[in-house]
Amino acid sequence: MKSYLGLFFTTLFLSTFSSFGQRVQVGKSDSTYIDSIRNYEYQLEGLSYNIINGSDKVERITSCYYFIETLKNTLQIPNSFDYEFDLLKTVSSIRSDDGTFRIFTWNLLLDSGKYMYFGAIQMNNPDSLELYGLYDSSDYNKDIFYGQFDNRHWMGALVYQVYHYRWKKQDYYITFGWDGQDDKTNRKIIDVLWFNEEGQPNFGEEIFDFDGDLQSRIIFDFNDRAAMLCRYDDFEDAIVFSNLVPINPIMKGIYQNYVPDGTYDYLKFEKGIWRRYKMIFDDRKKNGTNLRKL
Repeated sequence: MKSYLGLFFTTLFLSTFSSFGQRVQVGKSDSTYIDSIRNYEYQLEGLSYNIINGSDKVERITSCYYFIETLKNTLQIPNSFDYEFDLLKTVSSIRSDDGTFRIFTWNLLLDSGKYMYFGAIQMNNPDSLELYGLYDSSDYNKDIFYGQFDNRHWMGALVYQVYHYRWKKQDYYITFGWDGQDDKTNRKIIDVLWFNEEGQPNFGEEIFDFDGDLQSRIIFDFNDRAAMLCRYDDFEDAIVFSNLVPINPIMKGIYQNYVPDGTYDYLKFEKGIWRRYKMIFDDRKKNGTNLRKL
């Protein structure tokens, strides 16, 4: 069902997102535009609520469609890049720490209990609107651990953190996302966003060394009732994540039975590669950056 709806939405929303990535001239910065953005925000607040809480599929789909239209109109207003959109409680809006872009992500609840994800990257361009729509292609993408995808083949997720770093004159942005896979499993995705010479977004590059296996992204599937830590930690200067294990060894590979075991692994950046190490600590505040390898 998600695959069928994915094809439907790709066809339907390509026209809605047709101006994403194109430049549309807007006027100079003026504080008077804030009121216009705020009025749109009230509309977006109601639509975003209905996307998740609508009583039937038609209402949720319709709300999602009009949310995209309204968001696009809102972001065409000057000063929109700096507006916080605090009323949008079910929509993630995160700016990169270098101020290059902002990424919006949200999800649509399907009747099956699964989610479909939507997103947009707004570039910080003071003279014009530059937007890239993100299309959830999780069900179609091949080679998801090693593939490199553009914005129309995005591994859909709610992005909850972005970490920026620079290597050999190239800016990279590690994105951390949550995907409520189904009624038995959740998923967390560590991906890398970068922009090509034309300024277009791409996802994935083989920079994650996971036990000797060089991957373009890291994907964790685990029990939907479990809470998994997975984020960049300034305190440790590393990507820290819970170590997942099956509840019973005979359940290896059945990810609905995977839960954190109380220990943590981490990825450390070394000469262009994020390498996995194992660690455990009793008190992070006490031990500081003293990661005791297993």
